[in-house]
Amino acid sequence: MATETGTREGAYDGRLFELYTKYVSEPESKKDVYGYTLLVVGYVLAIGGMLVYLLGPTGAEVPQSTLFLVREIAAVPSALGLAFSLLGIVLLLPVTRRSLLGAVAGAIVAVAAVGLFIWYYPNNWHVGTPAYSGMIIALYTTGIALVAGVVIMVPVITGERSYFSETTEGHEYEHPEIMIGDADRGGLFTLFKSGQGWSWRFIDQSAVAASRTDFLSRLEAEESVEAIKDGIADAGLLEIKNAAFRLYESGEGAWQWYLMRDDGSAVAEGGSDFGSRDDADASINLVKDHGPDADAVVLDEATYDCYRTDGEWGWHLVDEDQNPLAVGTETHTDRADATTGLEAFRDLSADATDLVVESYGVELLEDDDRWHWRLRDSAHRRVAASVPDFESKGVAENAVYDLLERLETASVLDAGQPTYDVYQSGSAWAWRLVDDGGRTVARGRDEMGAAEPATQAARTMRSLAGDADVVEIEDMEFETYRTADGWRWRLVTADREVHAESTDTYESEEAASRIVDRVREEAPDADLIEFDTAAFQVYEAEDGAWRWRLIDEDGNVMADSGQGEYESKTDAMSAMTTLQENAPDAEHLEIETAAFEIFQDDRGWGWRLVDDIGDTIADGATRHDSEEGARQAMESLVDSVGDVDERRMADGIFQVYADDDDEWWWQFVRPNGTVHAEAARSFGTRHEVESAVEEVKPAAASAPVETIGRLAVLLDPEDWSWELVDEDRDRVAVGTVTYDDRDAAVDAVADLQRHATDTTVYEIRDAAFDCYRSDDGWTWRLIDDDHDAIARAPETYGDLAAVEDAIDAVARAAPDAEFVDYDDAAFELYDDEDGWTWRLVDEDRAVIAAAASHYEDRQAAEDDLDDVREEITGASVIEIDSAAFEFHNTDDGWRWRLVDEQGTELGESVETFDTRAEAQEQLQTVKDLGPDAWVSIAE
Repeated sequence: MATETGTREGAYDGRLFELYTKYVSEPESKKDVYGYTLLVVGYVLAIGGMLVYLLGPTGAEVPQSTLFLVREIAAVPSALGLAFSLLGIVLLLPVTRRSLLGAVAGAIVAVAAVGLFIWYYPNNWHVGTPAYSGMIIALYTTGIALVAGVVIMVPVITGERSYFSETTEGHEYEHPEIMIGDADRGGLFTLFKSGQGWSWRFIDQSAVAASRTDFLSRLEAEESVEAIKDGIADAGLLEIKNAAFRLYESGEGAWQWYLMRDDGSAVAEGGSDFGSRDDADASINLVKDHGPDADAVVLDEATYDCYRTDGEWGWHLVDEDQNPLAVGTETHTDRADATTGLEAFRDLSADATDLVVESYGVELLEDDDRWHWRLRDSAHRRVAASVPDFESKGVAENAVYDLLERLETASVLDAGQPTYDVYQSGSAWAWRLVDDGGRTVARGRDEMGAAEPATQAARTMRSLAGDADVVEIEDMEFETYRTADGWRWRLVTADREVHAESTDTYESEEAASRIVDRVREEAPDADLIEFDTAAFQVYEAEDGAWRWRLIDEDGNVMADSGQGEYESKTDAMSAMTTLQENAPDAEHLEIETAAFEIFQDDRGWGWRLVDDIGDTIADGATRHDSEEGARQAMESLVDSVGDVDERRMADGIFQVYADDDDEWWWQFVRPNGTVHAEAARSFGTRHEVESAVEEVKPAAASAPVETIGRLAVLLDPEDWSWELVDEDRDRVAVGTVTYDDRDAAVDAVADLQRHATDTTVYEIRDAAFDCYRSDDGWTWRLIDDDHDAIARAPETYGDLAAVEDAIDAVARAAPDAEFVDYDDAAFELYDDEDGWTWRLVDEDRAVIAAAASHYEDRQAAEDDLDDVREEITGASVIEIDSAAFEFHNTDDGWRWRLVDEQGTELGESVETFDTRAEAQEQLQTVKDLGPDAWVSIAE
């Protein structure tokens, strides 16, 4: 404040002058300070450049570009350092202004050369075209020569103080000549060293006036004396009999005031600079109107208060040092609404829990006795919400933890395109095909024990479905089908029951088809061979040779002629006689046409069709419990086989069929005859089911296979939102955020999956202190159970621990903090770093006035405030627009002081006087003699 110091912001004030005076010597001029500073800066730059060159990388292994860079970094500060150092020396020397300008011009030339070096090095130095090294070196040398010429060459050439080496500051200060006889009385300003600073006194026949403060340097003290000499002649006289508000225009057009007692001591000042005299005057009126009766509030504990900004009311909680602890999140047009928000915060903060959501959080909520959950990010923005609800909080919580565990490995699928889902149902795995609308159109027939077999089954369906035919089997059909080794055939019914099948594998489909034709032709006329005992069969092979075999009563082949062949039936019969003793009762049978044989093996009773050469060309695929059952199956074949169609199956078929309720279905049959997949629903007509198959085939042949397990993330391409679906594609949760494109949605889901196991599961019963990381750092806010923010932190913090400490401070202070109500204005007493003091604030907490001093304890500040109340009542307003002498009647007597138009105290009387007349007489002496007084320096 202006009343507390007489220091003027002058030409010799500043950090450089302070350091020079403290560590070097008393500056004779500005040139001394600036010259020494340039010398130091130049030295540091030069040394730094040399160190870079000496310590930088060298050697053949260092890239050439790195070497060039090191040399450039070393050369630039070294070159600048030399120029600055030489210019600094010039400033320290007593040279003329013309010589100084020449040195500055040389330094500018040298700096310009350094700039050109930076621009052209290394590409256009020695090796480039054109090369500017010679020009730049010449330019730099010229600049340095100009500076060095002033530093060295002029004194060397002249050998004396010449025209070029006179001081630019004029003559050294000399005491004024003594003018004997011209006057019998005169004044003298004497400058002297006082401790670490300089002071002055005005002397007539004795010391009359003195400076109010010490100055950093002699030059600053001289400047102060000159200002006093200029102001003394026109200064008016002003007698301060009572406390008064001094109103004045401070620097840069701002207005200010302070309240002083009749002894001249300041007791209060305006809270801020004012833009106009009217604003400052209005501030004084507020102090005079409200100051005497304003309440006093001691700020030694946390308090609440309301404030107004831009016409809007808000509230905050501050600690005993008036540092904000919490701020209301909303502002209001009415003060009462702000107070209501404050009360809500106080009530909720008492039971609020701490909530830390570093990445994501799942909140459990109750609604109409049912529980559900919401997924939120670290800023508590809603990301997703559960679709089903739960009967209790425990059930909901368990479901959330189960979901988060599955989410970590959940697949990401695109809605709107067909997909094979490999999913887990209980402990088993299965697959299904869904269309572009998400509807299941096909299911795998069998369940598997692991994901890999189910995945392989889906891939098999995809590889076979594209070329598969749509087939209806009305009764029975022969199917020739491809295997890994060749071709086979089977006779199947509409229910996929196999009545007969080939016993061999054939090289081509045509070969298998020929056997089908033989079965169809020969079966109706084939004899039935039944065995009561073992029998020898003799038959003619295709090449005309004869063979034999021994069959037991169950139709099993016990022995045969093997590779042995006989030219005649007699020879074959003779060969069998050697085995007759092993089967003495065996019959002798000659096979001339195809025949059915009924036999029994480990699986039961069956039949087979043997051709005229003894080869089995058909076998009943089903075994029966009795011989009669096998006979009936054979007879059924004989009755129908002649009219059965033959169909080729290369890759599989879509078989359509009607069930007992005349509902149509389809199933996909693999070449090996197994039903691989089936329709997910039935259809009303054959036409509908065949149309459905035609729609399924393209999707089945191209859809990707995705493993979703028990959970999957489904992306919606319309707005790139997402939802969570379970193994049945039932929605578990719906995302509430949309994204610009698929990549953004996938990145968001990936981030959620990365943090799934770290997700916080919480419940907000009444309120919570929400700790979160914003763009600027960690912060907090108090939210209620609807996630409405009630209050926020006044700042951000560096880490989570700091914000948790801040919340602890709020939680301790909030319940017991008092509400301070400023109706119009109030005095606040508080303790800051300098001690106890006070200020007067209005209802918006804007500072109207502040104490001019600090005190050791609260009681002293309160006593001072009581005095101020009394002073305000009768204080007048004094406006100062020019320098003035003020008279003050203190406890010791009358004193005077000189103040300028900005209220700065320039000087004061050295002694006190018993009467005002005596003080005025001495003051008149100062006015008469001061303007022309000598200035003397006491060394």
